[in-house]
Amino acid sequence: MMRWQRLGYLFLLASAVLVLAGPSALADDKDKPALSGAWAKKGGEMKIEFGDKGVLKLLPHGDKAGIVILCKYTLEKDGVVKAKITELEAKEDFKEKLSQLVPVGLEFSFKCKVKDNAATLEDVTGDKTDTLKSHLEGEYEKK
Repeated sequence: MMRWQRLGYLFLLASAVLVLAGPSALADDKDKPALSGAWAKKGGEMKIEFGDKGVLKLLPHGDKAGIVILCKYTLEKDGVVKAKITELEAKEDFKEKLSQLVPVGLEFSFKCKVKDNAATLEDVTGDKTDTLKSHLEGEYEKK
């Protein structure tokens, strides 16, 4: 009988911990800005797409040019996106030039502030990120 009582107390304790942890876990998700879908830079060609499973696509010249920079990304609570370039898609003759500007393995981060259908990307940081900074930073609208 004592063993069953102990199991009952452990079950109650575990349930209480889950109930108490639930609201804080939900609060953490509310603090993160919603990044999903496609965004286009106002007055520019740059397009970015936040996809499923932490995939970020950068299209520096929009959909037409056939240049895609694929990245893995994570979103921090404070709106900072941390990304790493995983693949470059372009015609072979341009892919070499592109890999010199933004090589596979390059890590960078930026701040993203989203409000309604508008977003601001700023503070691009990382080693050798001047090219990314000039293309990424600015005002975007949801597409």
